[in-house]
Amino acid sequence: MLPRADIATAVQPVNSVAAATAVVSIADTRQEAYSRLAQIAIGQQMSGRILSDFNDGTFLVRVANTAARMVLPANARTGDSLILTLVSKDPRPTFAIKEDSLHQDEDSAAVSLSKAGRAMQKDLKSLEFVTREGAGEVGENEDVPVDGQARGRQAQSNAPSSTTTTLSNAGKLIDSLLQASQEGNVADHVSSPAPLMAKAGAPADQMAGALQNAITYSGVFYESHVSAWAAGQRPAEELMKEPQAQVARQSNGDINLLSPSDPAQSQLGQIINLQLSALEQQRLVWHGEVWPGQQMEWEIAQDHGNGQPQGQNDEAAPPTWHSVVRFNFAHLGSVSASIRLIGEQIHVQVKADNEAAAAALRGNTALFSDAMSAAGTSLDSLIVKQDGEA
Repeated sequence: MLPRADIATAVQPVNSVAAATAVVSIADTRQEAYSRLAQIAIGQQMSGRILSDFNDGTFLVRVANTAARMVLPANARTGDSLILTLVSKDPRPTFAIKEDSLHQDEDSAAVSLSKAGRAMQKDLKSLEFVTREGAGEVGENEDVPVDGQARGRQAQSNAPSSTTTTLSNAGKLIDSLLQASQEGNVADHVSSPAPLMAKAGAPADQMAGALQNAITYSGVFYESHVSAWAAGQRPAEELMKEPQAQVARQSNGDINLLSPSDPAQSQLGQIINLQLSALEQQRLVWHGEVWPGQQMEWEIAQDHGNGQPQGQNDEAAPPTWHSVVRFNFAHLGSVSASIRLIGEQIHVQVKADNEAAAAALRGNTALFSDAMSAAGTSLDSLIVKQDGEA
């Protein structure tokens, strides 16, 4: 299926058509593109530009503010410009190429793909070929060669019946991460190498700031922070606190993520996997010590709707965030707290693994509510349960 290419192109005045090369027919395109080409007057001359090439020897050409698939001379290359003249509309628009008009466009000559871009382009073409071969048929929106064009394509195409597919560096990296994930060698959570606080009993605002920094500078959101820095919304000093910048500085920028001998492969590969997981699941988990000897697990997730249908006149539902913290205290045992933030409302549910701990927590709910109020946050509901209770 061809993408639309609604890019304006200057229409040149009609000139006398010089001796043209063999007339080349385009394939059937979408109805919209066909209608645009059919509006061109016979004999009208216009410029075109080659956007891309296909494995079967045909090319995608931008002409008359639309894109059409054409058979072109063997010396045609992506980025070339050419002069076309409409010579017929029936049974389909047919163009003649002005002699010696095929040349490298000046604007396109200044543009070149990086190694990653060229590799990605190669991967996409290979994927397109393999998909069509495996399906054994052409999709309903795909260009279908007809009449004279089929013979022209057969004559010009030297594509083999099968092709060897190779992965780009980005593809190889993703493949290695997937394999490592299946073998259980990829972390599924963010961790901090040292306790967040030097000792227990730190003020709540310091604890909150330390937890925020543990997520902010974990590297999971590095690219968005770089974008904010480029927009002048974040200082460069904050970027240097994240692992990507630290690894790059330690290795002087010489990093090969595909080399098992490069120590950066493991660390940055783990972060890439966490980024992909957070993007897919809208969920992030942190493990670490909040103070020496006290482990904590923190899960953050965003809920997208509660399954309730909305009418057309209903206001948009406020964003809902769900946060869960889990501790294993020396005296209370295993305790978890589920905090749900719905707009400005806060709902908390605490669970303990034994009745004594649950009773102690219930006896101090007023202290917790007062502390929340003192911090400027109202508590809309607080429930304390023992694990297993309905």
